[in-house]
Amino acid sequence: MDRPVRRPQRRLLELSLLSLIVIAIVLVSALRLPIADLKAVRHDNSHLELRHAGGTLLLPRDTPLTIQPQQGAPISVRADTLIDGIVAQGSRAENRVWWAKRAAVAQALLAGPVTVHFPDGRSVPATSRVRHLADLPGGFWAALVTGFAGLLCGLWILVIRPRNNAARTFAVMSLGLFGVGCTLAAGNDPLLLGGAYRWLMIVNHACVQLFAASILILFCRFPAPLMPRAVAWMIGAAAVLLTIINVADLTGDTVALLFAAIVVEFLLFVVLIICQAWAVRGDPVGLAALRLIGSSTVVSSALFIAMVILPMLISGAPLISEAIALPLLLVIYAGLGAAIARHRLFTLDGWAPGMLLSVCAAIAVAMLDLAILGVAAGSQGIALPIAIVAVGLIYLPLRQAITRRADRRRNAATRHSLRLASELAFALGAEMRAERWRAGLAAMFDPLEIAPDRDPAAAPCLAEDGAALRLPRVRDMPGLVLRFAQRGARDFDATDLEQVSEVIEGVETLMGARDSYIRGVAEERARISQDLHDDVSARLLTSLHREDPNMMRRDVREAMADIRAIITGSGGARRPLDDVIADMRFETTNRLEAHDIALSWPVAAAGSTGQTIDYATARHLVSIVRELSSNIVRHSGARNVSVEISVAAHQLELCVRDDGRGFDSSQGWGNGLANCARRAALLEGCFQIRATEAGSVAQLQIQLPRDDAGSASLVAAG
Repeated sequence: MDRPVRRPQRRLLELSLLSLIVIAIVLVSALRLPIADLKAVRHDNSHLELRHAGGTLLLPRDTPLTIQPQQGAPISVRADTLIDGIVAQGSRAENRVWWAKRAAVAQALLAGPVTVHFPDGRSVPATSRVRHLADLPGGFWAALVTGFAGLLCGLWILVIRPRNNAARTFAVMSLGLFGVGCTLAAGNDPLLLGGAYRWLMIVNHACVQLFAASILILFCRFPAPLMPRAVAWMIGAAAVLLTIINVADLTGDTVALLFAAIVVEFLLFVVLIICQAWAVRGDPVGLAALRLIGSSTVVSSALFIAMVILPMLISGAPLISEAIALPLLLVIYAGLGAAIARHRLFTLDGWAPGMLLSVCAAIAVAMLDLAILGVAAGSQGIALPIAIVAVGLIYLPLRQAITRRADRRRNAATRHSLRLASELAFALGAEMRAERWRAGLAAMFDPLEIAPDRDPAAAPCLAEDGAALRLPRVRDMPGLVLRFAQRGARDFDATDLEQVSEVIEGVETLMGARDSYIRGVAEERARISQDLHDDVSARLLTSLHREDPNMMRRDVREAMADIRAIITGSGGARRPLDDVIADMRFETTNRLEAHDIALSWPVAAAGSTGQTIDYATARHLVSIVRELSSNIVRHSGARNVSVEISVAAHQLELCVRDDGRGFDSSQGWGNGLANCARRAALLEGCFQIRATEAGSVAQLQIQLPRDDAGSASLVAAG
């Protein structure tokens, strides 16, 4: 199963622009090389055409010529030394002499005008000049465009099926064609290249064999594996080794042998096609792929061999130049690309054609930008401001509008994902959530089928060669399998994976926030209930047993104040710790005085702490002190109580002493003391109480929340 490349469109665009840079280098290099008005081309095995400024001469290939430069000794060469190609034959020493004479002629032409003398006494002048864009022939552009188009197609198929061996081999084959096109374009006028033409042709022949060997390797294993992979690679290695051996000297015999090898490889290719047809005779998918291959590759290869290779072997001159015939090989790519990509490539409104079109559009925009810069840089006079106005008023707004349109599409997908995530997070019940999940997926991908997944994946993933998208369980929603996106018009891809992953992440985040909110509401309700029970109800219950009406009214007022404090505390407002301590002291004093109990809790003399605490901390602290004073009133029989509070380093320590009868620790704590311990634990502190010889001592230690405003400490002792 193929795993998609993340952001395939960006990857294809990056590789395509890199290839375009190579082509730009070839184009600039070709324009920097001067052009000569002397050119020899093949006519047949025994004659050539010598084209010069005054016309064309038909000469035997072995005609001796003398090249007389302006300065220096004359150069004696055969006519075929000037030919547009490689005809050197003989020993290694003779080949080196042949290449040396070509280099000498090129150097003489580049240095200045020369005179070409013929055996019959005639002579023609020859010179070189700066090359212009209009001087580049049709063969140059045909080779360059063919190489780029072939590589773009190979990279496209590789991005569509990145883990497929056939797609990888096809990409290598495309790289070979790209090299052939670039080298043919760079060597379109080889006379002035001199010895550099030899190295250029070595690369060209290596790319030819890379192309041919890739075809053989591909059809040894595709559509059906005819032989082990190691054997297929041995065939390819043998073809490459043959190239290395034969191009060592680049003689005319070598070129003929190379062309003969291409013919043999074509025949092997036909044999492999026949064997593949037999191997896949019972497989409809394989037969369909093979029909595409047979109707494209065989025909285009046969035409190329018939118009270029065989005429070269028979008469020494092709019917048309190799560069002009090279676009015939693009037909191979149409068949092979369709066969390898299969349904991924030719689906109605499919993502693969759309991706290729968008990349081509991006390349066209980049080339248009460069062309505009070039025109503007070369403009003079009134043409420059006109060009600037045209770019500013027409081109740039149009370009920006196209970009905004693409952004709107991406933003629409993002908005849909966020809306679906919010609808799922706040659906009422699992059944409604599952229903909305299915409806949202149907709206996002419009699949032909949405089915439960019996064995859900751990994360979103592609299945069935991209025809299906498997989704994991999301909370209480079941795992699903989506098949045939856009009503079967396209495959699922990496973009779909990214989009559905964002939706699932959003659902998890929003549902987690919803659960936290529900827990917070429940905890707040429990807190209010606990505060009402511990404070308000206890105060009102005490008031029922009072005989003094004034005391009863005071209890009711304090209960109402507690209710207001509880309601106000829900808003989360912070209070100064000094105010909380003062309120506790005032309340405790009144409560104990009502029972003739003296309280020693003087107002602090050390100054203010400056510390503020939240409502929850204040309520817990007040409730603990209130519970301790209630216990003293009810159970201790004490006559004197002292309270000590110290605050230092964001820690509060409270100590309450009484001179009562103490208590029996073996009987355990009642609900009131247990609530004190629980509240202390909520404040990340501890609560202890013990009996002493003179009564009992309760101690509380809690951690105060950090507050930069409160850095001082208070010690209040009594």
